[in-house]
Amino acid sequence: MRTFAILASAQLATALYQNGSVIAPCDSPIYCYGGLLHEIELARPFSDSKTFVDLPTIRPLDEVLAAFSNLTRPIQNNTELNNFLTTYFGEAGSELEPVPTDQLETQPDFLENVNSSVIVDFTRQVIDIWPDLTRRYVGTGTSNCTGCVNSFIPINRTFVVAGGRFREPYYWDSFWIVEGLLRTKGSFTQIAENIIENFMDLVEEIGFVPNGARRYYENRSQPPLLTQMVRVYVEYTQNYTLLERALPVLELEYEFWVNNRSVTLERGGRNYTLHHYNVSNTQPRPESYREDYITANNLTYFNEEGEQFNASQPLNDTQKAVLYANLASGAESGWDYASRWLKNPSDAVNDNFFPLRSLNVINTIPVELNSILYYNEITIAEFHRREGNYSAARQWAELARNRSEAMTAILWNAEHYSYFDYNLTSSAQNIYTLADNTSTPLSLAGAPAGYQVGFQLSQLYPFWTGAAPDSIKGDPSAIRRAFARVEEALDTEAGAISATNLFTGQQWDEPNVWPPLQYVVIQGLLNAPLEVSGDDDEQTAEDYVWTQDLALRLAQRYTDSLYCTWRSTGGATDEVPQLPGAEGNGTIFEKYSDEAINARGGGGEYTVVEGFGWSNGVLIWAVDQFGQKLTTPDCGNITAAAPPEAKRKRSALEISKRDAMWIKGTKENKMFRKK
Repeated sequence: MRTFAILASAQLATALYQNGSVIAPCDSPIYCYGGLLHEIELARPFSDSKTFVDLPTIRPLDEVLAAFSNLTRPIQNNTELNNFLTTYFGEAGSELEPVPTDQLETQPDFLENVNSSVIVDFTRQVIDIWPDLTRRYVGTGTSNCTGCVNSFIPINRTFVVAGGRFREPYYWDSFWIVEGLLRTKGSFTQIAENIIENFMDLVEEIGFVPNGARRYYENRSQPPLLTQMVRVYVEYTQNYTLLERALPVLELEYEFWVNNRSVTLERGGRNYTLHHYNVSNTQPRPESYREDYITANNLTYFNEEGEQFNASQPLNDTQKAVLYANLASGAESGWDYASRWLKNPSDAVNDNFFPLRSLNVINTIPVELNSILYYNEITIAEFHRREGNYSAARQWAELARNRSEAMTAILWNAEHYSYFDYNLTSSAQNIYTLADNTSTPLSLAGAPAGYQVGFQLSQLYPFWTGAAPDSIKGDPSAIRRAFARVEEALDTEAGAISATNLFTGQQWDEPNVWPPLQYVVIQGLLNAPLEVSGDDDEQTAEDYVWTQDLALRLAQRYTDSLYCTWRSTGGATDEVPQLPGAEGNGTIFEKYSDEAINARGGGGEYTVVEGFGWSNGVLIWAVDQFGQKLTTPDCGNITAAAPPEAKRKRSALEISKRDAMWIKGTKENKMFRKK
């Protein structure tokens, strides 16, 4: 593996731009760093910072820079800036084209084994979304323009986007998309393989899979699930020929994490190596430039109520650089952002200071990242065993054993029977968080006054990936104890399970329900062994049944949430008519709420775009897994979704109408006439 280590480090170095104190994801003076990016993003011609950095130029780079230098200072969101953008930039998403739906076939045979005809109809309509999300890269249409530039990393094969503002392939989203595409079959079996091959291309080109296929993501990755995409693909299709190419590429990606994201700690005279998110970056993230700049530079914080709170002193340049690195590292985690990353979660809870200014991602050793790396190690070991390379298989299995031991030593807490992130700043596990009015008896038990035991679904990853020791993952009674708060949450809340047990206003905190995390929890429960040797076989059998029943219960709740929210936004089946007053054909969102099984739809100020990749994928997987046992959702007395409140924060699925004018394929873009 030493050769791979050298290659990965060399390629990563070329992906970064470094000039003095500036460390940026790439060397583009438009898309990654510099005065043009800074001044235009702060002028805010678009509601979403990402819109600008997704625009390709339609004039050579040197002309764009020269014209920009002649603009009146300070740059303002006015006619002069709009004319500059119109003259020198094309449409976001113009690098891609949709694949004609008549070229895409689906063959979801698993629906024949689903008992509820309503769920069958609903799932079939969700499956029919895949063709609308299928894209192929065609370039920018400026082949006759020498010197024109764009931020898209070319992709060689047809793929599926997540939806909304996510116009390019995204890394960890794609694992759950692949799970759904494999069960969709037809054309989508090949597209699932395409997605995997595209990511392998990126590993070979830059040494790792970037967050997404944009140059401004070339300094960070996401939870490394490529190995697991390969695993589910070969297991589902039984087509193991992919391994010939995949194995060295998966080892190469693994070496990126070993070389760039390792932390070694000493316990009891022994060194343990684990991994964390740690992005080299000293600039605002280009796709969130204005938001990051405000977080780091503003002296006054204005909350949702319009109250203002002044900082005691500004951040110095070193502190800003650390904050920008933590913002990028939080994005690498996929959990951007959550209270688990904050030194001062009270800022977010009370909404009285910049909630992200106390980010501490880099100094956190996260449970889920190390769980995934364990899974990758044990999976690569199995791939080698299958290929007949038993020596390599033993080496990779040993890496997995070492990681499991390290996780037990550093991250496992026997008192609270849970894994916890480890805080390098405090040299302790992050066990407690603030109590609030949603704290439950199990969360308050054993916690100091004013606090509760933190419950993040990331803590349950070891039960999905197998990183937990045999004494725990092999005992249904132990699993029942570790998952007790999942049962409590389902008993307490109307929806599925939120990412954490703390309300902060951050999107990866309560009450938000994220589809990938429901999958992780369900899989962890399903992994409970049917037969174990123990003194109390009757109790063990009862606890095993409990794990399987809880998995079904969560799958049902998740299905109910998607279906009832879809109905409230206009969805209907042959048996269930559209709700009175509902508009549209039903929307699948990127996240849901634990407070209800139906969510507020979009509309009004924003254009809602149909999606959402991982939500579709997890639903399709769950319906396949539990089809014989799922019952028709009971939505109660739901009504059509009301228009959004004026101050409601925009979802990732929603695009402002101003931005939509610049995005290929939207109705606003079709009406927009450039002069």
